[in-house]
Amino acid sequence: MSTARTNLIRLGAISMAAAALLGAASAAGAAPPSSSSAGNSDSDAVPASLAGIKAKATTDITDRVNDLNAAIARVNAANALGSGQAALVAYLGTDVTPLQQLDQKIGGDATVQQAARDFSTIFSDYRVYVLVLPASRIAADADRVTSTVIPTLTADASKARGQENPQNQAQLQPLIEDLNAQIGAASNATNGLAATVLAFTPAQWNANHDVLSAAKSSARVADAAVTKGRWDVQQIRQVR
Repeated sequence: MSTARTNLIRLGAISMAAAALLGAASAAGAAPPSSSSAGNSDSDAVPASLAGIKAKATTDITDRVNDLNAAIARVNAANALGSGQAALVAYLGTDVTPLQQLDQKIGGDATVQQAARDFSTIFSDYRVYVLVLPASRIAADADRVTSTVIPTLTADASKARGQENPQNQAQLQPLIEDLNAQIGAASNATNGLAATVLAFTPAQWNANHDVLSAAKSSARVADAAVTKGRWDVQQIRQVR
């Protein structure tokens, strides 16, 4: 087997592994990067008693802080996010201290009315489960695609182009052209995507619960393009 052929196979394997990272945390439907699923279904109903409000506030806030910290740990451990990694860690950490301070404030509230008002802000002012964690997942996937997957697929396409000869051109050229088209589609879909979703605020989600819909659609387009590009690489590897 020629050295060039060996390099092409190796690059194909790398691109498959990188694309698998995207599939493992697909923005279209994977669970949010949290250590607990309890917060996704907890109720914002205010307990009747002051003690009840304080207890539920502590539970709800602790769940959110724990899940944010768990997501931060996963982002810190990731090795394919490129320059977006630091921004994502900062984004996920933004609410941790304010939430802990809110828990302390509710703990010190003297009336049901004041505690109830403060309790409601857990849901209105932070939106950890419906905005922050889903947005961080979309941003992480976009960062992986732009920092790792697209460069690898681009290298695959370049290597494949170097393998073209009169004997394999009829098979290889359409695959390379489609691979380049998928790279372009993934690039367009993820262009500015991470920055967009990380800029959304709880107030925007409160006003429009579909604020992430367009971003999720873009992530699905990128995911599909990467999957097709990986298939192209597999087919290219079969051309001798």
